[in-house]
Amino acid sequence: MNFSIFSVSDYYPDAHPSYEQFYKDQIDLALWAEKLGFTGYFAAEHHFHPYGLIPDPTLILTAVAMQTTKLKLGPAVAVLPFHNPLRVAEQYAMLDQLSKGRLILGVGSGYLQHEFGGFSLSPANKRAQFDETLEVMEKAITGKKFSHKGEYFNYKKVQLQIGTYENREITPKIAILSELASYYVGKRGYGIMTIPYATVDKIEDASALYNSYRKGWAESGKEGNGEVFAAIHTHVCDNPSEKNELNKHHIEKYVYSRLYAKHSDYDECLRRGVIASGTPDEVTEQIQRLINTGVDHVKLLMAYGAMPQEEVKISMERVAKEVIPNLEPAPVKA
Repeated sequence: MNFSIFSVSDYYPDAHPSYEQFYKDQIDLALWAEKLGFTGYFAAEHHFHPYGLIPDPTLILTAVAMQTTKLKLGPAVAVLPFHNPLRVAEQYAMLDQLSKGRLILGVGSGYLQHEFGGFSLSPANKRAQFDETLEVMEKAITGKKFSHKGEYFNYKKVQLQIGTYENREITPKIAILSELASYYVGKRGYGIMTIPYATVDKIEDASALYNSYRKGWAESGKEGNGEVFAAIHTHVCDNPSEKNELNKHHIEKYVYSRLYAKHSDYDECLRRGVIASGTPDEVTEQIQRLINTGVDHVKLLMAYGAMPQEEVKISMERVAKEVIPNLEPAPVKA
């Protein structure tokens, strides 16, 4: 099992400091994650709205890379329809070089209408644009010469000056929102990144999503069982979940100011099992429920809704010391 920290970097002008200090706080949490022994740190890419204040994850991830030695780093996710495939390959190859091979490359097709509008792109074309951008990016990031002729891009004998660290192979992880997409991504031999809050009603429903992925993976011809990443909002304290007023305030500030299709209040999130909140024992049980649906890599969302920085750091430490040691991998199905 792997446990990482994931930040959407949601920004609130009424509660947060300057942009500069906000970015420094995000880096501080990543450095704290390495000290606590977390596997990695992931940053979301967002545009044109305080929903997320990191338009280019490579910048903040590079800052973290230069101050860490073990922490895996990656976007969750790079929104490929917004990028030239050669540029995104160059950027993430450079991050892989600077981090000495610590890149985990999450990619997706995007889902927020205002972002497509801001870039004057049609969401109707996003799947085709994503597929072709991914194809070109994967060729380019190897550092080898290649040609490509497609619907959106045409390149003749082009070669980047850099590739991945020590020419290692990078297989992207693809963000998905549906069971059908899960199957096809598995069949193509990629890992998947998910946020159950935005995808399923109850956490147990995620099992169907991940079973579909494993079915596709089994048909891919690749070895192993694939890799499932799942994110969950998490806060540990001394109060039981029903009395965790601090988390209730910040979860609801996050949910009702965000751009999700689903707006569940705190109590509804607990009922659905899509957040982990309360005492260490409660949070252990809640995250274990998520793992048991078939998750390999848990991405913990712990800084959201303008949660105070020191409170986030305390909660991170308690997760590392009082929760993770008590968690077990998902049972292997016969």
